[in-house]
Amino acid sequence: MGYSQPLLLGSLGLLFALSIVVLARLQLLTLRYTLGWFLVALTIGASEALTGLAEPLADALDIRPIKLLLGLSLTILLLIAVQLSITASGLIQTLRTLTEAHALTDERIRRLEQATGGDASASSTANDKPVPS
Repeated sequence: MGYSQPLLLGSLGLLFALSIVVLARLQLLTLRYTLGWFLVALTIGASEALTGLAEPLADALDIRPIKLLLGLSLTILLLIAVQLSITASGLIQTLRTLTEAHALTDERIRRLEQATGGDASASSTANDKPVPS
């Protein structure tokens, strides 16, 4: 392998790391995800060195080092996908719980307004409908 491949991979890792910094500064990524993606960027940047470290393990497994690294990369990306699915599922459950709590609270308020004579119900229905401009 020539000198251009490590330089290309190092540049790609640096570019990826810079894009992660921009996303973090725009507050589109939390610290947890920023650190995780920084690890991926570091791995990309150092992949030439990792190939050298993977050679003994690849020889022991009787596969090429690039196949070992690609397999590990795919495993890491699958783990990230599963973790993101868990996070999204938790957010959906939280949203469902909050929506149900809001509906129950709204129903309780309507019943209380009806029980007290309905004076506040006019203001409640005004808040439920958009005001025409």
